[in-house]
Amino acid sequence: MTAVTYLIAGMLVWGGIGWLVDHYVGTKGVFAGIGAVLGIGLGVYLIVRRLGA
Repeated sequence: MTAVTYLIAGMLVWGGIGWLVDHYVGTKGVFAGIGAVLGIGLGVYLIVRRLGA
């Protein structure tokens, strides 16, 4: 359950940050997509680092 939480939280947090950047820059979803992918990548990193999976 912890691993799933890391993935979802990373995607939501970094996707949200990307959405804010999109809002201020005036693009439509570019940075939100990049942020979501980055969040998933960082979530996987945390899973491997903390849980040793």
